[in-house]
Amino acid sequence: MIAPKHIAFIMDGNGRWATKQGLPRSAGHKAGYEHIPDVLKMCQELGVNVISCYAWSTENWGRPEKETTFLLRALENHLPRFVKELHDRDIRFVHSGFRDDLTAKAQKRLNEAVTLTENNQSGVFNFAYNYGGRAEILHAARQLLAEGNASHETLEQKLEAHLWTAGLPDVDLVIRTGGDLRLSNFMLWQSAYACLHVVGNYWPAITREDIEAGIAYFNEVMVRV
Repeated sequence: MIAPKHIAFIMDGNGRWATKQGLPRSAGHKAGYEHIPDVLKMCQELGVNVISCYAWSTENWGRPEKETTFLLRALENHLPRFVKELHDRDIRFVHSGFRDDLTAKAQKRLNEAVTLTENNQSGVFNFAYNYGGRAEILHAARQLLAEGNASHETLEQKLEAHLWTAGLPDVDLVIRTGGDLRLSNFMLWQSAYACLHVVGNYWPAITREDIEAGIAYFNEVMVRV
């Protein structure tokens, strides 16, 4: 079986998972964050080199303040430990999303993570936090307009160079947890030709079998093409 080069996960269902366990939604977000290293390890064992995880959308700021505050604090307090684990495994950390409207501490954590791991070569973890697909494309277009047309690259190449994922391969497979059949404004440019696989398990409960099923579907589609 051929492993996709890049799998993008829409990590849906943390809150619903917690509710089913009789726990507060914050417990679901905590369990979801703690499950990311496990999923990353599973993917690496299956031969996947680049993993993107949709942790927080630009649209999610409309959620209750208690929930958004918890997620910011989780980033500020727990990201360094996670990034140290990535660094020990020679994995590069990439952040996709806006940083300017995050807290100063959150921005510092993200900057430190990128700098610490920038020379690692055994894989890439792309953390989509405060991210939106349309917002990313508009952001790149505004940068293009600001710099003019000095480059000899095609318009498509120039736009891609200004995306937050610049230098990463396009997404081969999108796996969404939680059962909903939608993209939720995630990596719209990068996933233009990706396979979409939806699993019923919520993100904190996603298994290796779920990922393997997604890879098997990817291979079926590749054969048909």
